[in-house]
Amino acid sequence: MKPRNGQEAVDRIRFAYRCFDRILLNATIQPFQQEQRAVGFFWSYRHIDPVSRDLLRGIAHEYHNWVKNRSQRWGVPIQEDPKGRRDDFVQPYFRRAQPDRVVVIIKAREPATIMKAIGKDDRWHLELKWRSVDQYNFYVKDARWGPMFVRVCPYFPFSARVCLNQHSWLALRLRDSCVHSSASPISPPKALSPPETYIQKLCRHSA
Repeated sequence: MKPRNGQEAVDRIRFAYRCFDRILLNATIQPFQQEQRAVGFFWSYRHIDPVSRDLLRGIAHEYHNWVKNRSQRWGVPIQEDPKGRRDDFVQPYFRRAQPDRVVVIIKAREPATIMKAIGKDDRWHLELKWRSVDQYNFYVKDARWGPMFVRVCPYFPFSARVCLNQHSWLALRLRDSCVHSSASPISPPKALSPPETYIQKLCRHSA
């Protein structure tokens, strides 16, 4: 059936591309994943022995205070974990943000591996435990990757996670190439046609 107008013809155009959706990168300080090496760090660099529960609590408290201070300096709010989808919740913050800026911080209780001090008085030892603790999700409008977030656990040994989205990266590359990523048809540079070829080439480049 012949399309009645140009928009109807556009609506019938379909093409596909393959890329990563979410890319999750887990970050750890490798020596701190072993209890004995963590004890060695505190003795070698802070001259502290034993490593007590109060010491670890104090370190976490310092990080909580640092986040509050940074949020005030950056003019970025710290929000509690929303009931709905976080992506929907943070979307308005990204719209008015400049590139390479933290746009909002979400404080949420999530599972993480943390170091626990077991004992009392001056007899302590460290054990890694899986616990649900308050963590900070820094949502960033990155100039190259677009919307992303970095989750940081304030409790020793400070695990972190970086979440990237290749669809966002691809949309920015299309924009940089003067190609509109929207409901309208995508027109690749003349040297790279059809659109599938150009977009897939970009996807492979980011990988």
